[in-house]
Amino acid sequence: MLSTGVGSLDELLGGGFAEGVLTQVYGPYATGKTTLAVQTGLLSGGKVAYVDTEGGFSPERLSQMASLRGIDPEEALKRFILFTPSDFREQRRVIGSLKKIVSADFRLVVVDSITAHYRAEEDWWNLTPEISKQLQVLLWIARRNSLPVIVVNQVHFDSRLEKTRPVAEQTLGYRCKDILRLDRLPNGRGVAVLERHRFRPSGLMAYFRITDRGIEDAIDTEQEKGKGNL
Repeated sequence: MLSTGVGSLDELLGGGFAEGVLTQVYGPYATGKTTLAVQTGLLSGGKVAYVDTEGGFSPERLSQMASLRGIDPEEALKRFILFTPSDFREQRRVIGSLKKIVSADFRLVVVDSITAHYRAEEDWWNLTPEISKQLQVLLWIARRNSLPVIVVNQVHFDSRLEKTRPVAEQTLGYRCKDILRLDRLPNGRGVAVLERHRFRPSGLMAYFRITDRGIEDAIDTEQEKGKGNL
């Protein structure tokens, strides 16, 4: 298991992100998906293959998180191998190339997000089989190297059901055995909902806050604020 660095989230996931498994992390904008993925890689101690399709990866943010956690920022940046495909076809090439790049010194693979370029294509509805192929490659990498793969996903509003749902829900749901949804709450906290897991019950929740250090347990950060007011 690869720890998220957050006790409640690790417990929710049965110990952390599992090796050899694709975990889908999805939710609306600014709910902490990228922060969670970066933090997990930062704390892993090994190399991280990070496929950034949305331009959301920030070296400055990674350095900030590393410094506040007592980790050398330069060392942390060197461990992140960044890929920035500009369209869906380049994304396919990048993910395919990971089969030769990812080796024993890698601890994590992240695709953030796998559906951004997919949604930008005019004939996106015909590209669902291609996403399935990319997920199959990522699953092969996860199993071959015994490491976790985090697949970040976007959401869309389903007017028929009147709720937000993950993009390419059935395709990603078939390959991703663990599914975690992140949402914002009115009080500034976030909530992680375990929608599916290999051995944990669905519907379990954990609360967190996004801080300068990254993602932290909501209870811990509230206690620290309380101490400062004493």
